[in-house]
Amino acid sequence: TDEDYEATVEFGREFRTVPSGVHSIHANLELANMDFEAFSSRAHEDSEGVFRSFTE
Repeated sequence: TDEDYEATVEFGREFRTVPSGVHSIHANLELANMDFEAFSSRAHEDSEGVFRSFTE
């Protein structure tokens, strides 16, 4: 439903990342360890809207 879709894209359908973040995103999405929202919400928390890592 539209409500389900809206919940999965709460932080948008795209975000920026630093070069070192690409591998983490790719590997975890490929293995289904994490979903897109985990990365996009982390980027949303950053003052510049960029996913950097989960350890910073």
